[in-house]
Amino acid sequence: MILNVRLVSPRRSSRNGFSLVELVLSLAVLLVITTLAIPVVVRSLQVYQLNSIASQLAGMLKFAKFDAIRQNTPVSCQIQWNLSAASWLAWVDSNGNGVADGAEPQMFIGGSFTLLPAGAPVPDPAPIRATLGGLSGSAWNVLSGTNNFITYDQRGVIDTGAAVYVLYLGNPNDANSGYRAIITMPSGAVQVWTSSSAGNWQRIS
Repeated sequence: MILNVRLVSPRRSSRNGFSLVELVLSLAVLLVITTLAIPVVVRSLQVYQLNSIASQLAGMLKFAKFDAIRQNTPVSCQIQWNLSAASWLAWVDSNGNGVADGAEPQMFIGGSFTLLPAGAPVPDPAPIRATLGGLSGSAWNVLSGTNNFITYDQRGVIDTGAAVYVLYLGNPNDANSGYRAIITMPSGAVQVWTSSSAGNWQRIS
C-alpha cells in the first residue's frame, strides 16, 4: 500500500524584521523623547543638589548650637571665603581658635551654587518676614556673601540679641533652580525656606 503523504511547510511570517523606514522612525521618536527628557532630568538634579547644600548647612548650624550646649561655652559657625578652593568654607569652630581644624565639621560651598548676598538675584524675603510674626520687626542680618559667623551661647541661643540671621543659596547666573534661605532665629532654631525666582517663599524644614 502506498501512502500519499503531503509535506506541509511551516508558515512563514510575511515580516522577518523592521524595515529601514520603521527603524528610522523609531530612532527619531526616541531622539525626540530623549531631547525632551534631558532638561527635566538636569533640572531635577540641580534642585536636588541645591536642597542638599541647604540641608547640610542647616545641619552645621544645628551642630554648632548643640556643641555650645554640650561644652557649656559659646561656639560659632564660621563662614569664610577660601581663595585657593574658590569657594566658601563653613565650619563649626568648636575650640574657638578661628581656624578650621581637621576634627571640626566643615563643608565647601561653591561651583554652580554658592552663598549669595542680599538683593538681586535673591527674591525679596518679605513673605518670610511676614510669616515670622512677632519677629518680623527684628533685625534682619544677611551673613552670606561676606566673611561672617553665627555664635551660640551655652544655652544654644544667639548671643547678640533679638536678630534673625540669614544665609542665601543659589546660582547667580541661573534662576531656574530657585533659591534657598537658611534662617537662624534668636532662639537658635534653624529653618530652611525655598523660592523660585518669583519670590514665592515657602518653608520646607
